[in-house]
Amino acid sequence: MLFRRNKTIFVLLISALLYVMVVGCGSFAASASSLRPEGVPADYPNKEIKFIFAFGPGSITEAYVRILYQKVQEMEGWDHGVLFTCREGASGRIGWSALANAKPDGYTTGFVPTACLIPSIAEDVPFGYDKFSYIFNMMSDPGAIGVAKDSPYKTLKDIVAAAKERPGQIIFGVTSITGSEGLTLKLIQKAADVKFKIIAFDVDTEIFSAIIGKHIDAFCLNVGDTTTFVEDGSVKILATGDEKRSVFMPDVPTYQESGYDVIQMNMRSISGPAGIPEPIRQYLENCFMAAAEDPEVKEKAAQIKIPVDSLRGADLKAQFGVINASLKTLWENDPWQ
Repeated sequence: MLFRRNKTIFVLLISALLYVMVVGCGSFAASASSLRPEGVPADYPNKEIKFIFAFGPGSITEAYVRILYQKVQEMEGWDHGVLFTCREGASGRIGWSALANAKPDGYTTGFVPTACLIPSIAEDVPFGYDKFSYIFNMMSDPGAIGVAKDSPYKTLKDIVAAAKERPGQIIFGVTSITGSEGLTLKLIQKAADVKFKIIAFDVDTEIFSAIIGKHIDAFCLNVGDTTTFVEDGSVKILATGDEKRSVFMPDVPTYQESGYDVIQMNMRSISGPAGIPEPIRQYLENCFMAAAEDPEVKEKAAQIKIPVDSLRGADLKAQFGVINASLKTLWENDPWQ
Protein backbone atom coordinates (compact mmCIF):
# COMPACT_ATOMS: atom_id res chain seq x y z
CA MET A 1 0.00 0.00 0.00
CA LEU A 2 1.31 3.49 -0.76
CA PHE A 3 1.01 6.81 1.12
CA ARG A 4 -1.11 9.81 0.14
CA ARG A 5 -1.93 12.89 2.23
CA ASN A 6 -2.49 11.83 5.83
CA LYS A 7 -3.55 8.34 4.81
CA THR A 8 -1.36 5.27 4.67
CA ILE A 9 -0.41 5.22 1.04
CA PHE A 10 2.91 5.54 -0.68
CA VAL A 11 3.03 8.76 -2.67
CA LEU A 12 4.52 8.10 -5.89
CA LEU A 13 5.35 10.44 -8.66
CA ILE A 14 3.14 16.68 -22.60
CA SER A 15 4.61 18.61 -24.64
CA ALA A 16 4.82 22.18 -23.32
CA LEU A 17 1.78 23.90 -24.68
CA LEU A 18 2.85 27.24 -23.32
CA TYR A 19 6.38 28.56 -23.59
CA VAL A 20 6.13 32.01 -22.06
CA MET A 21 9.56 33.19 -21.05
CA VAL A 22 9.22 35.08 -17.81
CA VAL A 23 12.53 36.92 -17.95
CA GLY A 24 12.85 40.62 -17.33
CA CYS A 25 15.55 43.23 -17.00
CA GLY A 26 15.97 46.72 -15.61
CA SER A 27 15.67 48.25 -12.18
CA PHE A 28 13.07 47.27 -9.61
CA ALA A 29 10.20 49.67 -9.04
CA ALA A 30 7.62 47.78 -7.02
CA SER A 31 4.46 49.41 -5.83
CA ALA A 32 3.07 48.66 -2.39
CA SER A 33 1.49 45.21 -2.34
CA SER A 34 -0.94 43.63 0.06
CA LEU A 35 0.89 40.35 -0.59
CA ARG A 36 4.21 41.69 0.72
CA PRO A 37 4.63 40.97 4.45
CA GLU A 38 6.69 43.07 6.81
CA GLY A 39 10.38 42.30 6.65
CA VAL A 40 10.71 41.80 2.89
CA PRO A 41 13.47 44.06 1.52
CA ALA A 42 11.96 47.00 -0.36
CA ASP A 43 13.94 46.18 -3.49
CA TYR A 44 13.15 42.45 -3.56
CA PRO A 45 13.52 41.09 -6.16
CA ASN A 46 16.25 43.32 -7.57
CA LYS A 47 17.42 40.66 -10.04
CA GLU A 48 16.11 37.61 -11.79
CA ILE A 49 14.89 34.70 -9.66
CA LYS A 50 16.34 31.41 -10.87
CA PHE A 51 14.00 28.44 -11.14
CA ILE A 52 15.70 25.03 -11.29
CA PHE A 53 13.70 22.35 -13.07
CA ALA A 54 15.13 18.87 -12.46
CA PHE A 55 13.93 17.41 -15.76
CA GLY A 56 13.98 18.23 -19.45
CA PRO A 57 11.58 20.67 -21.11
CA GLY A 58 8.13 19.79 -22.35
CA SER A 59 5.93 19.00 -19.33
CA ILE A 60 2.75 20.56 -17.98
CA THR A 61 4.63 21.23 -14.74
CA GLU A 62 7.07 23.45 -16.58
CA ALA A 63 4.20 25.17 -18.39
CA TYR A 64 2.34 25.87 -15.15
CA VAL A 65 5.42 27.26 -13.43
CA ARG A 66 5.87 29.70 -16.29
CA ILE A 67 2.19 30.69 -16.17
CA LEU A 68 2.36 31.33 -12.42
CA TYR A 69 5.60 33.30 -12.49
CA GLN A 70 4.39 35.45 -15.37
CA LYS A 71 1.20 36.28 -13.48
CA VAL A 72 3.15 37.10 -10.30
CA GLN A 73 5.45 39.41 -12.27
CA GLU A 74 2.42 41.18 -13.74
CA MET A 75 0.57 41.48 -10.41
CA GLU A 76 3.54 42.71 -8.43
CA GLY A 77 5.13 44.88 -11.08
CA TRP A 78 8.47 43.11 -10.93
CA ASP A 79 11.03 44.44 -13.39
CA HIS A 80 12.79 41.10 -13.08
CA GLY A 81 11.18 37.72 -13.62
CA VAL A 82 12.34 34.12 -13.53
CA LEU A 83 15.34 32.59 -15.25
CA PHE A 84 14.16 29.07 -16.00
CA THR A 85 16.95 26.47 -16.15
CA CYS A 86 16.65 22.73 -16.77
CA ARG A 87 19.14 20.65 -14.78
CA GLU A 88 17.96 17.24 -15.92
CA GLY A 89 19.70 13.94 -15.38
CA ALA A 90 20.02 11.14 -12.82
CA SER A 91 16.22 10.97 -12.47
CA GLY A 92 16.01 14.43 -10.92
CA ARG A 93 18.96 14.12 -8.55
CA ILE A 94 21.11 16.70 -10.35
CA GLY A 95 18.46 19.41 -10.21
CA TRP A 96 17.34 18.67 -6.65
CA SER A 97 20.96 18.69 -5.45
CA ALA A 98 21.58 22.05 -7.14
CA LEU A 99 18.49 23.51 -5.50
CA ALA A 100 19.30 22.19 -2.02
CA ASN A 101 22.85 23.57 -2.28
CA ALA A 102 21.80 27.01 -3.55
CA LYS A 103 22.15 30.16 -1.47
CA PRO A 104 18.92 30.60 0.56
CA ASP A 105 18.41 34.27 -0.29
CA GLY A 106 15.11 34.00 -2.13
CA TYR A 107 16.70 34.22 -5.56
CA THR A 108 16.70 30.48 -6.25
CA THR A 109 13.54 28.39 -6.35
CA GLY A 110 12.82 25.09 -8.01
CA PHE A 111 10.61 22.11 -8.68
CA VAL A 112 10.33 19.80 -5.66
CA PRO A 113 7.94 16.81 -5.97
CA THR A 114 7.22 14.22 -3.32
CA ALA A 115 9.08 11.77 -5.57
CA CYS A 116 12.37 13.42 -4.56
CA LEU A 117 11.91 12.04 -1.05
CA ILE A 118 12.40 8.49 -2.32
CA PRO A 119 16.14 8.71 -3.15
CA SER A 120 16.73 10.85 -0.08
CA ILE A 121 15.66 7.91 2.08
CA ALA A 122 17.69 5.28 0.26
CA GLU A 123 20.81 7.16 -0.86
CA ASP A 124 23.46 9.57 0.38
CA VAL A 125 22.26 12.69 -1.43
CA PRO A 126 22.38 16.39 -0.46
CA PHE A 127 18.62 16.87 -0.78
CA GLY A 128 15.74 15.62 1.33
CA TYR A 129 12.83 16.64 3.54
CA ASP A 130 14.83 19.00 5.75
CA LYS A 131 16.81 20.51 2.87
CA PHE A 132 14.04 22.65 1.38
CA SER A 133 11.98 25.73 2.20
CA TYR A 134 8.42 24.83 1.22
CA ILE A 135 6.62 27.62 -0.63
CA PHE A 136 3.61 26.42 -2.64
CA ASN A 137 2.10 23.18 -3.94
CA MET A 138 1.03 23.50 -7.57
CA MET A 139 -0.66 20.18 -8.27
CA SER A 140 -1.18 16.63 -7.10
CA ASP A 141 -1.03 14.28 -10.03
CA PRO A 142 -2.13 10.62 -9.99
CA GLY A 143 -0.14 7.92 -11.75
CA ALA A 144 -1.03 6.57 -15.18
CA ILE A 145 -0.15 3.30 -16.88
CA GLY A 146 -0.64 3.36 -20.63
CA VAL A 147 0.27 1.96 -24.02
CA ALA A 148 0.31 2.98 -27.70
CA LYS A 149 -3.07 3.49 -29.34
CA ASP A 150 -2.76 0.30 -31.40
CA SER A 151 -1.34 -1.83 -28.60
CA PRO A 152 -2.89 -5.28 -28.17
CA TYR A 153 -3.22 -4.59 -24.43
CA LYS A 154 -6.63 -3.27 -23.48
CA THR A 155 -6.34 -3.43 -19.68
CA LEU A 156 -3.66 -3.49 -17.00
CA LYS A 157 -4.50 -7.14 -16.45
CA ASP A 158 -3.68 -7.80 -20.13
CA ILE A 159 -0.14 -6.47 -19.57
CA VAL A 160 0.24 -8.57 -16.43
CA ALA A 161 -0.95 -11.66 -18.30
CA ALA A 162 1.60 -11.02 -21.05
CA ALA A 163 4.34 -10.66 -18.43
CA LYS A 164 3.36 -14.02 -16.95
CA GLU A 165 3.79 -15.62 -20.37
CA ARG A 166 7.03 -13.74 -21.14
CA PRO A 167 8.79 -12.92 -17.85
CA GLY A 168 11.12 -9.92 -18.10
CA GLN A 169 10.20 -9.18 -21.72
CA ILE A 170 7.37 -6.65 -21.33
CA ILE A 171 9.16 -3.29 -21.39
CA PHE A 172 7.95 -0.32 -19.34
CA GLY A 173 9.29 3.22 -19.74
CA VAL A 174 9.63 5.43 -16.65
CA THR A 175 11.58 8.55 -15.70
CA SER A 176 13.04 6.83 -12.62
CA ILE A 177 13.42 3.19 -11.71
CA THR A 178 13.77 3.99 -8.01
CA GLY A 179 11.28 6.88 -8.15
CA SER A 180 7.51 6.84 -7.85
CA GLU A 181 6.97 5.19 -11.22
CA GLY A 182 9.52 2.43 -10.77
CA LEU A 183 8.35 1.66 -7.24
CA THR A 184 4.74 1.53 -8.42
CA LEU A 185 5.68 -1.11 -10.96
CA LYS A 186 7.67 -2.96 -8.33
CA LEU A 187 4.58 -3.18 -6.14
CA ILE A 188 2.39 -4.29 -9.04
CA GLN A 189 4.96 -6.95 -9.96
CA LYS A 190 4.95 -8.16 -6.38
CA ALA A 191 1.16 -8.19 -6.16
CA ALA A 192 0.80 -10.05 -9.48
CA ASP A 193 3.89 -12.26 -9.12
CA VAL A 194 5.31 -11.15 -12.49
CA LYS A 195 8.48 -9.52 -13.80
CA PHE A 196 8.63 -6.49 -16.12
CA LYS A 197 11.65 -4.97 -17.82
CA ILE A 198 11.79 -1.34 -16.66
CA ILE A 199 13.85 1.28 -18.52
CA ALA A 200 14.45 4.85 -17.25
CA PHE A 201 14.39 7.85 -19.62
CA ASP A 202 15.54 11.39 -18.80
CA VAL A 203 12.24 13.01 -19.78
CA ASP A 204 8.70 11.82 -20.45
CA THR A 205 8.66 13.03 -24.06
CA GLU A 206 11.36 10.44 -24.80
CA ILE A 207 9.07 7.78 -23.35
CA PHE A 208 6.25 8.78 -25.66
CA SER A 209 8.58 8.68 -28.64
CA ALA A 210 9.60 5.16 -27.62
CA ILE A 211 5.96 4.10 -27.18
CA ILE A 212 4.87 5.50 -30.53
CA GLY A 213 7.94 3.96 -32.19
CA LYS A 214 7.10 0.60 -30.59
CA HIS A 215 10.45 0.38 -28.80
CA ILE A 216 8.71 -0.22 -25.47
CA ASP A 217 5.40 -1.87 -24.59
CA ALA A 218 4.00 0.42 -21.91
CA PHE A 219 4.76 3.35 -19.63
CA CYS A 220 4.14 4.42 -16.06
CA LEU A 221 3.98 8.21 -15.59
CA ASN A 222 1.41 10.65 -14.19
CA VAL A 223 -1.93 11.65 -15.69
CA GLY A 224 -0.77 15.22 -16.27
CA ASP A 225 2.16 14.03 -18.38
CA THR A 226 -0.10 12.18 -20.79
CA THR A 227 -2.94 14.55 -21.71
CA THR A 228 -1.61 15.87 -25.03
CA PHE A 229 -0.78 12.37 -26.27
CA VAL A 230 -4.13 11.00 -25.12
CA GLU A 231 -5.98 13.81 -26.87
CA ASP A 232 -4.15 13.35 -30.16
CA GLY A 233 -4.88 9.61 -30.00
CA SER A 234 -1.29 8.39 -29.97
CA VAL A 235 -1.59 6.66 -26.58
CA LYS A 236 -4.30 5.23 -24.38
CA ILE A 237 -4.38 5.02 -20.59
CA LEU A 238 -5.28 1.67 -19.06
CA ALA A 239 -5.35 2.59 -15.36
CA THR A 240 -4.73 5.55 -13.04
CA GLY A 241 -3.18 5.70 -9.60
CA ASP A 242 -5.51 7.61 -7.28
CA GLU A 243 -8.03 6.03 -4.94
CA LYS A 244 -10.77 7.43 -7.17
CA ARG A 245 -10.95 7.91 -10.92
CA SER A 246 -9.32 10.98 -12.44
CA VAL A 247 -11.72 13.79 -13.33
CA PHE A 248 -9.82 14.04 -16.61
CA MET A 249 -10.24 10.33 -17.35
CA PRO A 250 -13.49 9.26 -15.70
CA ASP A 251 -13.84 6.17 -17.89
CA VAL A 252 -10.41 4.78 -16.94
CA PRO A 253 -10.30 2.41 -13.94
CA THR A 254 -7.87 2.86 -11.07
CA TYR A 255 -5.07 0.45 -10.25
CA GLN A 256 -7.22 -0.79 -7.38
CA GLU A 257 -10.22 -1.35 -9.64
CA SER A 258 -7.89 -3.25 -11.95
CA GLY A 259 -7.08 -5.66 -9.13
CA TYR A 260 -3.88 -4.20 -7.61
CA ASP A 261 -3.98 -2.49 -4.22
CA VAL A 262 -1.47 0.22 -5.17
CA ILE A 263 -1.74 4.02 -5.07
CA GLN A 264 0.50 6.40 -7.04
CA MET A 265 0.20 10.15 -6.40
CA ASN A 266 2.82 12.86 -6.85
CA MET A 267 2.57 16.29 -5.22
CA ARG A 268 4.51 18.94 -7.17
CA SER A 269 5.73 22.07 -5.45
CA ILE A 270 7.65 25.28 -5.90
CA SER A 271 10.20 25.34 -3.10
CA GLY A 272 13.66 26.66 -2.35
CA PRO A 273 16.75 25.73 -0.37
CA ALA A 274 16.29 25.47 3.39
CA GLY A 275 16.87 28.73 5.21
CA ILE A 276 15.11 31.27 2.98
CA PRO A 277 14.21 34.23 5.25
CA GLU A 278 10.63 33.73 6.38
CA PRO A 279 9.30 37.10 5.13
CA ILE A 280 10.58 36.34 1.61
CA ARG A 281 9.31 32.75 1.70
CA GLN A 282 5.92 34.03 2.89
CA TYR A 283 5.85 36.70 0.18
CA LEU A 284 6.49 34.14 -2.55
CA GLU A 285 3.82 31.87 -1.06
CA ASN A 286 1.31 34.73 -1.04
CA CYS A 287 2.18 35.58 -4.63
CA PHE A 288 1.70 32.05 -5.94
CA MET A 289 -1.53 31.49 -4.04
CA ALA A 290 -2.93 34.72 -5.50
CA ALA A 291 -1.70 33.88 -9.00
CA ALA A 292 -3.30 30.42 -8.88
CA GLU A 293 -6.67 32.04 -8.09
CA ASP A 294 -6.47 34.48 -11.00
CA PRO A 295 -9.24 33.75 -13.56
CA GLU A 296 -6.82 33.89 -16.48
CA VAL A 297 -4.48 31.42 -14.81
CA LYS A 298 -7.37 29.11 -13.95
CA GLU A 299 -8.52 29.14 -17.55
CA LYS A 300 -5.06 28.28 -18.87
CA ALA A 301 -4.68 25.50 -16.29
CA ALA A 302 -8.01 24.03 -17.34
CA GLN A 303 -7.07 24.17 -21.00
CA ILE A 304 -3.99 22.01 -20.48
CA LYS A 305 -5.69 19.84 -17.85
CA ILE A 306 -3.44 20.65 -14.93
CA PRO A 307 -4.54 18.81 -11.75
CA VAL A 308 -4.35 21.98 -9.65
CA ASP A 309 -4.00 21.46 -5.89
CA SER A 310 -2.90 24.75 -4.34
CA LEU A 311 -1.46 24.43 -0.84
CA ARG A 312 0.37 26.94 1.33
CA GLY A 313 3.86 26.24 2.59
CA ALA A 314 2.92 25.04 6.08
CA ASP A 315 0.39 22.52 4.75
CA LEU A 316 2.80 21.45 2.03
CA LYS A 317 5.60 20.87 4.54
CA ALA A 318 3.27 18.88 6.78
CA GLN A 319 2.23 16.60 3.91
CA PHE A 320 5.82 16.07 2.86
CA GLY A 321 6.64 15.23 6.49
CA VAL A 322 3.95 12.53 6.62
CA ILE A 323 5.17 11.09 3.33
CA ASN A 324 8.81 11.20 4.44
CA ALA A 325 8.04 9.30 7.65
CA SER A 326 6.02 6.72 5.71
CA LEU A 327 8.83 6.22 3.23
CA LYS A 328 11.29 5.61 6.05
CA THR A 329 9.01 2.91 7.43
CA LEU A 330 8.65 1.32 3.99
CA TRP A 331 12.42 1.38 3.46
CA GLU A 332 13.01 -0.33 6.81
CA ASN A 333 10.47 -3.05 6.04
CA ASP A 334 10.95 -3.50 2.27
CA PRO A 335 14.01 -1.67 0.87
CA TRP A 336 13.78 -0.95 -2.84
CA GLN A 337 17.45 -1.30 -3.71
